[in-house]
Amino acid sequence: MEASLLEQIRFGYGPRGATAPEVSGVDPGRVLAQLDAPDPPPVVPGRPMLDQRLAMVAGAQREARAVKAGQITELTVLPRLKQATRADAAAWILTPVAAEAGFRERLVNFWANRLTVGLRRIGALPYLAGTYPDDVARPHLAGRFADMLRASAWHPAMLLYLDQAKSVGPNSRIGRKKDTGLNENYARELLELHTMGSGYSQADVTETARLLTGMAVGPTGSSFEPARADPGRKTILGQSFGEGRHEIDRFLDYIALRPETAQSVSLALARAFLADQPSEATVARMAEAYLDGGSALRPVYEAMLADPSATSDELVKIRSPQEFVVASLRAVDWPVGEAGVARMPGKVNEALAAMGQPPFRPRGPDGWPDTAEGWVSAPMLAARIDWAETVAQAISRATRDRTEPVPLARVVLGDLGNPDTIRAAGQAEQRWEGIAVLLGSPDFMRR
Repeated sequence: MEASLLEQIRFGYGPRGATAPEVSGVDPGRVLAQLDAPDPPPVVPGRPMLDQRLAMVAGAQREARAVKAGQITELTVLPRLKQATRADAAAWILTPVAAEAGFRERLVNFWANRLTVGLRRIGALPYLAGTYPDDVARPHLAGRFADMLRASAWHPAMLLYLDQAKSVGPNSRIGRKKDTGLNENYARELLELHTMGSGYSQADVTETARLLTGMAVGPTGSSFEPARADPGRKTILGQSFGEGRHEIDRFLDYIALRPETAQSVSLALARAFLADQPSEATVARMAEAYLDGGSALRPVYEAMLADPSATSDELVKIRSPQEFVVASLRAVDWPVGEAGVARMPGKVNEALAAMGQPPFRPRGPDGWPDTAEGWVSAPMLAARIDWAETVAQAISRATRDRTEPVPLARVVLGDLGNPDTIRAAGQAEQRWEGIAVLLGSPDFMRR
């Protein structure tokens, strides 16, 4: 798919180093056309889909009970689940490395981060979270945020991550029999982080928690269990809601279309793609497009791309560790195939953790940072330099030291790079050292 160097750097994961793009500048139509591109083919084998994982989790639980009862001595399903999580981590890197439509892949990760699910080392969550970006974000990238929000709310990983599956209405049939009650975690993050961000009260959080009771996770996925639901009307943001799945979905649609949500979503998008402190006027135009389109996202992206900073040659954003690792592999044209897991250079998960972004383990429900200050501590930057050297040495071995740093720099940075960076890469004693200088440079860390 045709994209200029600047488009690939700012809105994607950077160019692949084999050839320089033939087009230049930023054409909003070219960028938006990527929304209609097909999803990339799987590059990492052994990744079961959500329904398969749910069945495997149920099977692993049965096996665990059988082991405890002395009926069997060996677990067969749990190792397959653990292998799936390793494949998920590899796919998080290798899918965008191989992808042609970088804007789509950046959006997948943006929305999965906006509606964060993180891993914990207990229960079924570690084995269900890996498909969450593909289940929730990918199908709705060019659709409505309201639909993406519903997909997120009913995903088993979300219900487990924020403890909604544990929440029981105090006056429900189960709540009256057991010493259980409301859990407000998901209700709070739904209003604060996923949608509005402001304009609601603690009473709204509590009423939302009451409304969401009944959401549950079972062997076949998410469901609504009336026996757990708190009965009666709930008044949230001045609106009245009943109980049941339909009323939960009606509430999710309602908050998705609130002006506070339009502002919050637009600010997050502009901050992720344009600048740490984006133009207030641009965010306002994006929010207006969001509301006019009933939370349709394509018009919001279009308004974002109309901002002058979208076409500026100045690279002001710092790549996240995941973006940096992917960009470095694309820059050296790292091969990705069916043996993708074995083709990774170095211990990428450990490298990402050292840079501050261990796969699927955000620091909290607010997700990964979206500004430079979250990624530029001295140890994190040192870890990036280490990774740059790892990739440079690996590609030099793979190509028998035929990759030359200066031509590579001209392909992956073009006129956007500082001449001093290209000069320093060319003056290195060995070619791999020149490649490391390029990949570890401030120019390469920006987008």
